Amino acid sequence: MESSRLVELIDRLPKIPKVVQELIELVNSHDAELNQIAEKIAYDQVISARVLRLSNSAYFGRARNVGSVNEAVIRLGLGPVRTLVVSSALMSAFDVDDEVDMDAFWQHTFEIATLSKALAHALRMDGNEAFTAGMLHNLGELLIMTTAYDKLDRINLHMEAGKPKQEAQQLILGITSAELGGELAQTWNFPQGLSDAIRYQFSPVHDEQFSPLAGILRLANKIDVAWGEFVTTDSKLDWLEQQLEYNILGLPKTVVANIDDVIGSGREMAKMLK
Repeated sequence: MESSRLVELIDRLPKIPKVVQELIELVNSHDAELNQIAEKIAYDQVISARVLRLSNSAYFGRARNVGSVNEAVIRLGLGPVRTLVVSSALMSAFDVDDEVDMDAFWQHTFEIATLSKALAHALRMDGNEAFTAGMLHNLGELLIMTTAYDKLDRINLHMEAGKPKQEAQQLILGITSAELGGELAQTWNFPQGLSDAIRYQFSPVHDEQFSPLAGILRLANKIDVAWGEFVTTDSKLDWLEQQLEYNILGLPKTVVANIDDVIGSGREMAKMLK
């Protein structure tokens, strides 16, 4: 399939509902108040139901169940609500083949979002923006699974033969999931910084410039794959110091503790929202 053909298929995808688009902007605003967010959520039945379900789950539950969106939002706090809003937006826009393991997909997505936020906090960058970038970083993968599912086996064969995923996608599709994701993010009118982070997540250094948000996504993905191999703080730090993104970003050594605090929690969150 030619890349131009795949990009054209973006237009066939359902558009994100206006209320959800507004919610994404609202939960990422520094000035947003919980009562404003609750009022907006009440206009979307799907997100309202998920907010209530999560707020009454064992993880967040108290002695008394809550029955209103406003109470639920206050109980959850901004972070989990942001997670629900962004994930609901993506879930509503894609109809993926039943054979695709979407549980694994969402667990990975939530994990990268959580790790990205931790890295951003260590850099005193906007953790909300980094979390959202993590939630959106796999947009291109969703697009491929939706519009080019019949090509996945061929892509996987190249990967099994040792080719990186992006190279395998380029060979079969003529475009990568990162490029597609960046294109789709622009189509959905997401901020330019988020679109660029998605587009350059596998090559944070581009056109002789470095995208910090793309660098965070790249490092978060590496951490997700490799962190379990290391036991001691020293071994984790040694590995980090070998990563280009760690050095360019200028992360402090204390980031090891930040990562240890959150590793695995994104996957647990995804399981609760199933």
